[in-house]
Parts: sequence; structure tokens; C-alpha cells
Amino acid sequence: MKTYKTAAWRLSALAFGLASAGAAAGMDVRVAAQEAIAPKWFQLPDRAAGICPDFIAAVERIEPRLHFTGYRRSRSLPGIETGLETGSLDAACALIPSARRHAIAVPVGKYVYITRHMLAVRAGDPAVVRDMQDLVRMGALVTSQRGSVFTDGLKTAGVRVDDASDDNGLNLHKMLGGHGRFAYLNELTMKHYLRSEKLEARVRVLPVVLGAEPAYFWVSRKADPALPAMLGAAIDKLKASGELDRITAHWSAEP
Repeated sequence: MKTYKTAAWRLSALAFGLASAGAAAGMDVRVAAQEAIAPKWFQLPDRAAGICPDFIAAVERIEPRLHFTGYRRSRSLPGIETGLETGSLDAACALIPSARRHAIAVPVGKYVYITRHMLAVRAGDPAVVRDMQDLVRMGALVTSQRGSVFTDGLKTAGVRVDDASDDNGLNLHKMLGGHGRFAYLNELTMKHYLRSEKLEARVRVLPVVLGAEPAYFWVSRKADPALPAMLGAAIDKLKASGELDRITAHWSAEP
């Protein structure tokens, strides 16, 4: 028995040593951009841009052992969750907590920003919404992103939801075209589309905030065991320095 325990200890120490050596030498971190969620992510002809690419660049500066790959390719939100579950993705940027995400990944470091979800209506619509129950009582159709935790919250509350698409811009235009009375988007994305597509005169954003959650970096439970500590420590340093808040503020003001 003693020999068995000694052998097991040596194997464990060897595995830890190999993981530590790998971390010291550098690590590729596979991520994917999220579709239709500007300014968090969007693709330019020559590069990915937005809040998350800038977060990633900041992490690589402060922790040069980490090298993020793959985010020239975009996936849907459900596709990113599948990647974390299968291990084809090592990490994901700026997702809010859910039971499924905790089952397949771990949040690392401090939250990177707060996600606030709001309602938009066509200009001239006198709708007043104070809380989720007002939406339920109205029985009005709400367009919302497929796969979103906030969309799941609408459905659970009994709100009529059209979540046929995970394209936030399309959902906003569906509401403007008369399909649904309300569009439900996160505040950053809502403001981006209103400015970039010059929709301010056609859309009224209601002042109510129906949901607010912290967004984190997540690491797949199948990723290198050294990754959570390395990435979490880098994020904490960037959060403490104010760099993450500066990046978010910059993209909040971009068209």
C-alpha cells in the first residue's frame, strides 16, 4: 500500500510539474467571437474589433504567456457554450452566469462589466413598463436574442417572446417593422445599433432596466488546469488598474 501511495504521489507531482512547465512556456487559448453582439464583438475586414478583442489584447500584454487564438471566427451564443462544453474552446469573454455555464466552465477573476438589459419601442409608442409583470399583463410580443440568459428570464416570467434569431440588430429591426411591440437588448448593443444605424429618431428606449448581471471571462472545465489562475490573475490586475472599465467606456461611446 505504501508503494502504491508513493507511486500515485509521484505521478501527481509529475502531472503538476508538466502543467507548470507548460504554463511557464506559454499557452494558446482558443476562443471564438460571438455573432451579432457589437460592440462586444464585431469583424472588420482585417481583424476582430470591439470590447472583447481589446480585453484580450490587454490580457496578453499583462500576461505574455497567454496567446488567444481563433476569434477571427464567429459563433452563435449556443455555439460558444457547446465549444466550452466539448473543450473545442478554452475560454469565452464576457458572459453572465447561468446554471449551464457553471456546469461546463468556471468564471475567472473579477467581472469585466455589468450587462444591463433594456426595452426599445417605436418612436411615438406611449408604452410605460415598470417591471416584468407589466410586460406579462400587456401580452405584447417582445423580440429577444436566442440563447440569452435574459431571454430565458422573460420566458420564465410568462412574457410572449420571439427569439427565432440571435442577431440583435435583426431583432431591433423586426420590432421597427411591426413584428413585436418591444425589442429587448443589452444596453451596450442597443446604443451601438441606434448610433451606427442612425435610428435614434425612430426608436424610444424605455428607462426601466429589467435585468442586470456581471459578465465574466469563463474557462472550460476541459481546458488546461493552469489557465484559470493565470487568466484570473491578469483580469484582476486589469480591473484594479481601471483598464477594463476604460475599454468598456471607449466602446460605449463609439458609433
